[in-house]
Amino acid sequence: MDTPLPVSVLIVNYNGARHLRACLSALAEQTVPRYFFEVILVDNASRDQSVALIRNEFPWVRLVESRQNTGFAEGNNLAARYAHGEILVLLNNDTIPDPYWLEELLRARQQPGDWVVSKLVFADDPMRMNSAGLYLLRDGRGADLGFRFTDAGQYERTRPVFAGCGAALARPRPPEGEDLFDHRYFVYYEDLDAGWRHQLQGGRCIYAPRSLVRHVHGATAGDRSSLFYYYVERNRALTALRNADAVLAVWTAMILLLKVIQAFLFATVSSFSEPGRWVKVRAVASAFFGYLMLAPTVFFERTSTRSGPC
Repeated sequence: MDTPLPVSVLIVNYNGARHLRACLSALAEQTVPRYFFEVILVDNASRDQSVALIRNEFPWVRLVESRQNTGFAEGNNLAARYAHGEILVLLNNDTIPDPYWLEELLRARQQPGDWVVSKLVFADDPMRMNSAGLYLLRDGRGADLGFRFTDAGQYERTRPVFAGCGAALARPRPPEGEDLFDHRYFVYYEDLDAGWRHQLQGGRCIYAPRSLVRHVHGATAGDRSSLFYYYVERNRALTALRNADAVLAVWTAMILLLKVIQAFLFATVSSFSEPGRWVKVRAVASAFFGYLMLAPTVFFERTSTRSGPC
């Protein structure tokens, strides 16, 4: 392959020791020469053996230790500040990249400003798709293309997608003083928000089907934890407020309010013996109030992504 620009692979880790050995060992086996790319790992104050594992078994990884859990969004921002590469490649700590992963990811770039996203399959069922890029639903939600579909060869075409999943995404280094993600997101929807803004600015994201990654979906937060509900619901509404047209932005906020009411009604009619039936109520209600707290600032920020405030 042609020699591309220097590359920095960014990994954010929080209590992910059980996944790191497989992930970092796979990076050591890439077809791209090892001297050509660096790996920067931000550890978000893990309480497991992550730091010791990296120091003892992977001394070639540049370890950045955060004193607190800054989340996926700010963790990647922090990693980018230590990066030397002209291309920044985001990779989840719970992934196992194919040996040709990085080579194919870089090969799929057609223009210098392109973002490129890998093909993600489930680690425990590699014939089932996790993501072939992100697309936007009519109600403002982001979704993974092909999620949980059997991979029968229908996702083998290189093509533009709305945005890329942050689990395995390559993009150029942002301009000086600009972050990769909005740090307020912490986790979830930061990739859709960044990709949407990139598209509104005239950029594009390319899906690279030969850049294959196995992914343990939801390994850090869980698919239905209170953290999941809070950040997914709050950040979904914030993303629409910043990037969508006025109708969709208002509609998404209304959906969040309706979800608070729905969760409350469901909890009141559920069996009293059902454990955690109020967890979702508290999480979604907190998401709504979190949205209200940030909405004035994010509404003002619409002027930098759209032609006007509405």
